[in-house]
Amino acid sequence: MPDFLSKLIDDAQKRIYAGYYSVLETVEHQPISLKSAIKSAKNNAIIAEIKPISPVRGPLRPEIDAEDTAIKLERGGATGLSVLTEPDNFGGSIESLRKVRRRVSIPLLMKDIVVDKTQIQAAKRYGADCILLIESVFSKHPAMPLDELLQFAHESNLEVLLETHNKHELDRALKSEADIIGVNNRNLATLEIDLLTTTRLLENLTDRGDKTIISESGIETSADIRKLRHVALDGFLIGSSLMLSDDLEGKIREFVLA
Repeated sequence: MPDFLSKLIDDAQKRIYAGYYSVLETVEHQPISLKSAIKSAKNNAIIAEIKPISPVRGPLRPEIDAEDTAIKLERGGATGLSVLTEPDNFGGSIESLRKVRRRVSIPLLMKDIVVDKTQIQAAKRYGADCILLIESVFSKHPAMPLDELLQFAHESNLEVLLETHNKHELDRALKSEADIIGVNNRNLATLEIDLLTTTRLLENLTDRGDKTIISESGIETSADIRKLRHVALDGFLIGSSLMLSDDLEGKIREFVLA
């Protein structure tokens, strides 16, 4: 039985072939650096994720109003927004990216399983400032050109968040041209979360160069942020715990000020 990451890759390829990312409209937008926004944050730099469905928890906000959610998260102090455009497993929508871009002035990350230039072109046309690339996608399928997609994103004036899950991936990411490195506490093959993943990978990191590093997944409370803050971190990406809150603005502010 294929692991969940293999399913994500297969689903992404099917969407590409079906024309899901072949958007024609272009949103006029002057790029905003997510990396710079993280580095210059006065408090905790939080990338808040607009995530309707969790593959583990199920529906979070399945009938989500992405624009209203984005406005509340920006008002609560989010440094940037991660917009799920992956529809099959996370309930995301490429249209949500376009709609959110027109309503907020903070950087947007297009969150998807990106394996093709068509997806990067869609991100650019709909106003993203940054795209997600997942290191294990390209480790699992070496024929997929990580460096080529990273270069294409930069040529499109998009930053890249390169997600890692273990020391080997982190070492490769640190040598890459990625703008931001994410340490994901979730194992994408099994979907298990271990918040100590960030600590294990970063507590003895001596040479990070000028890389911006964030922790992703499994952050539920302000206490979790305080536990992680002692390692070499610049920010946090938080999704499910925000989406389950009845007070989006208050919850994001709680994380920002933790």
